[in-house]
Amino acid sequence: MQRSGQDEPVLSEEEQAIAEVLGDNPRAQELKAMRIALEQRRDGMRREQQRATEKAEQTRLQAKINELDKQIDALRQEEGITQFVESSVRVTLHQSAGDEFDEY
Repeated sequence: MQRSGQDEPVLSEEEQAIAEVLGDNPRAQELKAMRIALEQRRDGMRREQQRATEKAEQTRLQAKINELDKQIDALRQEEGITQFVESSVRVTLHQSAGDEFDEY
């Protein structure tokens, strides 16, 4: 990404259109990073659960793992929807650009 003299990113037409459509919502890549971080955290809790010797601790960790699973599923769904939206914007822009050439 290029930067202007004001140290602000210069976005391509495609990136500007996607940012406009998504508004304040995170991009698919950001959602993926959040999901991966939660998956790593969950995997760590699973290892901790396996090492736990007390039933109460195992149960507590399982409850946290279950909650992380729900959050991971929600992020995965949101990531898929956002990828679809981003792809739709790209396709629309490219079709519009192709239509302009067809007029000549």
